[in-house]
Parts: sequence; structure tokens; C-alpha cells
Amino acid sequence: MREPRPDEPMATGEAQVRVLGVPTVEGPGRQPTDDLDLLTDIAVYLALHREGAHRRLLAEEIWPTDAEADDIAVDAALGEVRRWLGADAEGRPRLSVDPQGRWRLSPDVRCDWELFVAYTHRAGMPGGDTEADLTTALRMVSGPLWTNLPAGRYRWATTGPIARSTRAGVVDVAHRLAELTLGFGDTMTAMAACRTGLRAVPASEVLWRDLLRTVSARGDRRTLEAVTTEMYRTIGAGGGRRGGRAEAETDALVQTLLPGFRRARK
Repeated sequence: MREPRPDEPMATGEAQVRVLGVPTVEGPGRQPTDDLDLLTDIAVYLALHREGAHRRLLAEEIWPTDAEADDIAVDAALGEVRRWLGADAEGRPRLSVDPQGRWRLSPDVRCDWELFVAYTHRAGMPGGDTEADLTTALRMVSGPLWTNLPAGRYRWATTGPIARSTRAGVVDVAHRLAELTLGFGDTMTAMAACRTGLRAVPASEVLWRDLLRTVSARGDRRTLEAVTTEMYRTIGAGGGRRGGRAEAETDALVQTLLPGFRRARK
């Protein structure tokens, strides 16, 4: 079966997985009422591991280490996901076991991250519409990435490279679009790009600096001061390796754009 193109519309009855916000799964089968978080976790894992996974690996990745699932429980959960995702246009289950014993999703299960990457790649191709492709990619972002997750879920994503790579990808696209459109003098699109990226990764100082430059280009000092205050508050609440302190580059930009600005004390 061929891979879906990013410009193809979603057809009624298709299955899709979203990770650029709250992880969600949609399928033509009846949505489970029991263990929805668990079954969503399984489908999301397989959507981001297209090579598939053996049952034992899924058990290790999905179930809590202090309550390791037995084969019966794993098979039961996979069966629920299989029913939820239904069959493809040729009547084959969208979740099946390959000849090597790995559980895999069929290629027609859409994943927003894969489409995001496809549009991002196309944006860099000669002769394309870079702004349109980057804008379309960002429209897939609906909220913070890999935060406020159900207890005990998605540790395979948050403790490994997947969370880092998806966040970095969104920040990169938002940064590229903001720089591109600000260069055209289109501050509205640049601001929207920054805000979308910051909705996904609130403490991204690259995007905060882009937003500061964009607001400054509009000549609105009051708004610039408000955004700067918002930025420092968000960075401070984020903690992280710097203990809530902004990067030196960020502080230097603030002093360039707002000489003498003093960060409000808590």
C-alpha cells in the first residue's frame, strides 16, 4: 500500500492519531469506555514506531513497571485497539501482527506528526511555497506537547528522544515561519507563528525572542513591555536546568529593545 500524501483529505471512516497536543486517537470502531488512556497510549506508541513492536516490548514500554502485564492482558488490550481502529479500504485490520511477530499499524492510519514532518520537508524543497507549507504544518499543533498526561502514561515518550524531537521540530518550524514572515514585514503571521510554537513549548526562548522582535517591529512599547513580563513569568515558572533564569541572549535582547527594563519582583 502506498504512503499517504500530505495534501490528501481525510476520508470518512479513516483512523488517525494526534500527538501535537493532547494525545488522541480516532477510529471507525466504537471508542472504548474502559481503559481509554491505556489503549490510546498503545495506539500512539505504534503510530510513532512504524516498524512495530513485539508483545513483550509493548508490555515493557506501556505498562507500569510495578504492575507488569501478563500476555493475556496485553493481548486483550491489543484486541481492543484493533477493534477501535477497524479495517482499511481493503478490509484488512489496521492493527495486525507481521511475519516477524511485531504488532504494527497499517500505513493508512494517519499521524499528525508524520504529516507535520512531510509538510516541513516539502517547505525546504526548491520551487515550493515555503510559507504555506510551514503554516499548514503549524496548524496541526493544538496545545502543549507531552504535558498534563494521564498518570503513568507515555513514559516511553517523555523519558526518551520522542518528546525532545517533537518539541524541537515544532519550535524549529515556528521559528522559521516567524523569521520568514517578519522579513516580509508580515508581523501578524510572525506573531501567530510564535504564539502557536509557544503554546506547544511555552518556555522556548528562541520563540520568545522572535516574538519580542516582532512586537518591537510593530512599534508598540506597551505591548512589548507586557510580552516581556509574560515571557519572564513563563520562563520563571518553567524551572528546568537554569532554575527559571532566562538565557543571557534573551536578557541582552530585552535590554536592546527596552533599555532599562526591570523585571518585576515576585
